[in-house]
Amino acid sequence: MPYSPALDGLRAIAILLVLLFHGRMPGLPGANVGVDVFFVLSGYLITRILLAEHQAEGSLDLRRFYRQRLLRLTPPLLLLLLLYALLAPLLWPDYYFHVRDWVVVLIYQADLALVFGMGPLKMLHAWSLAIEERFYLLWPLALLGLLALKNLRIALPVLLTSVLLAGLWRTAALQLWDVSSGEAYYRFDMRISGPLLGACLGMWIGSGLPVPAHLLRRHWLMLAWLVLLAVVLYPTDDKGRLSFGLPLVEITVLYILLWLHCRPQGLLSKTLTSPPLVYVGQLSYGLYLFHYPVMEYLKLQQPWWLVLLAGTSIAFMFAVFSHHLIERPIRRWRRKPAQEKTLGTII
Repeated sequence: MPYSPALDGLRAIAILLVLLFHGRMPGLPGANVGVDVFFVLSGYLITRILLAEHQAEGSLDLRRFYRQRLLRLTPPLLLLLLLYALLAPLLWPDYYFHVRDWVVVLIYQADLALVFGMGPLKMLHAWSLAIEERFYLLWPLALLGLLALKNLRIALPVLLTSVLLAGLWRTAALQLWDVSSGEAYYRFDMRISGPLLGACLGMWIGSGLPVPAHLLRRHWLMLAWLVLLAVVLYPTDDKGRLSFGLPLVEITVLYILLWLHCRPQGLLSKTLTSPPLVYVGQLSYGLYLFHYPVMEYLKLQQPWWLVLLAGTSIAFMFAVFSHHLIERPIRRWRRKPAQEKTLGTII
């Protein structure tokens, strides 16, 4: 399955939005939707990879899948935790929960800890890692059940129904049952719609279903980018954003991915495959891991622009170190040369 550099370019846009949000750049109250771009993209890529394996070999090697995910995600995280163990007590001497937070992040349970009021405050961003890790754990098992239907054209409506139910569950919890926006933001059951929607597209493409021509008109692509921009720029209450803005973002990212798949030589693909964007996309996991504690410390005494510039620069240095000296060597070790190029690195 060929490597798509445009997906790394899209990943670069996602991480840049996250950096702008955590750097508290004025005028971008919704830039945290970069996380949702990652969620949809992850569901799409994982499903494409799993379906390709099933079609080629007639089965899924779950042990190999879990081992590859562990080797992909955990070593850079261990570097973050090592640095945190060494520096956090010096940077935040009055914070008494470093050990608890360290363990919570290590075992990918930051989302649950936040729901119960025991979140890792200096590594708050680890909640999304926990969401994705749990998705990686459960989705291959669910996919095996869908594949047992022997017809992906039947399995796809089942999966679409689950996405709809997840979205309705989140909206009802927020609007009818008075679940707080903070709780809903971090809960796995209320954020699973993004990865599942990406999985729907992966299944659609993987099953060989045709894409209607009218979906690939440029005005729909322009509308998708405008919707994403509107959610990033438009200030709204958190419940409204999670109930109505989040589904718009997820559908928008889904459409952009569909366009990139069907128009690999189009202007959008060529733009996203520019070398700087692709390289930032390849560093995106490291950038995501390292930026938050740095910015969290700088926020104590520095203006937003210095937090953004210095925090991004320091995170970039660590991400480059992690990518070239940890992630790439491990990737070369765990894959045969013929398997070196895949759809892209997965957050």
